[in-house]
Amino acid sequence: MYDLDTDRKHEQLIQLLEEFLGEPRKHYASKGQVSFDCPSCSAMKGVEFDGKGNLEVNYDMGVYNCWSCAETHGTKGKIYNLFKEFADRELLRRFIGGKFTFTGDYYTAKEFVPKKEVLKLPSEYFQLVGKQNYRDFKPAFSYLYGRGITDEMIEKYQIGFCLGGKYQNRVVIPSFDKEGDLNYFVTRSISKYTKKYKYLNPEVDKTEIIFNENLINWDKAIFLVEGAFDHIVIPNSIPLLGKKLYDKLFSELYFKANNLIIIVLDPDAYEDSVKIFNKLNAGRLRKKILLNLMPSDHDVSSFNQTYGQEQLKTWLKQKNYRLND
Repeated sequence: MYDLDTDRKHEQLIQLLEEFLGEPRKHYASKGQVSFDCPSCSAMKGVEFDGKGNLEVNYDMGVYNCWSCAETHGTKGKIYNLFKEFADRELLRRFIGGKFTFTGDYYTAKEFVPKKEVLKLPSEYFQLVGKQNYRDFKPAFSYLYGRGITDEMIEKYQIGFCLGGKYQNRVVIPSFDKEGDLNYFVTRSISKYTKKYKYLNPEVDKTEIIFNENLINWDKAIFLVEGAFDHIVIPNSIPLLGKKLYDKLFSELYFKANNLIIIVLDPDAYEDSVKIFNKLNAGRLRKKILLNLMPSDHDVSSFNQTYGQEQLKTWLKQKNYRLND
């Protein structure tokens, strides 16, 4: 099950971890890291194991960190604390009795941040800022201007275009996490002849990212929208990349949002909007959740395309309401 070069002490430690964390999801022997389902995240969802594998344990350094809830629930620190918090007394006793030693310089470091795989933009990606007069990029600008996307938006969201390769003739909208690292991107074909795969995105679990987290002001009203093009035309918005509110985004909103949260999904998604409203409208967010239903013939992006930014702002201000008011 494990690499042959993993020493016996590490095997013993991993076996102890398995007894209360379950089957490992991934094991990187070269990094000295093994991942499990986070018991804290799983408990929040009311399940024993959530299948996400967000809890990274570095057995060289003797530390752990959950990608999803380290900041909100403090699920990080020394392995001893992991056993103390989630294992029973017998397992904690066996861990202490194992007299495990760790080679990493954790005790002089303030925090352990596990290594994560790096996502890259397509090699054919060109940022569009300043390329309005380049012949090769005129079709991209024509498409974006036609959807009501301005030069200011193109610059703010670092919108690009691919001339060739897998994403040929596609507009690219990148997403960055709070550290400014790429965590996702959306590509949209500009060709009217593309009937299948109009959108083509990387093989990244979208439920584990916050789209353009680096641009969110948690102290201002936050808009929840469906897609990346809706996101571009509404400042301080977060696209769901669909119609569901995933657990990671729910957790971030619940603990970080300090103002109103306004749900603005497509007109055919009323039931989905209600589900999201009911999920968010509790605890510290109670009475801070609003719905905004777009007219039956427009989503956010097409409304902006047809009526412009000022009319969209007016709609968003005047058409908000709470359920059961």
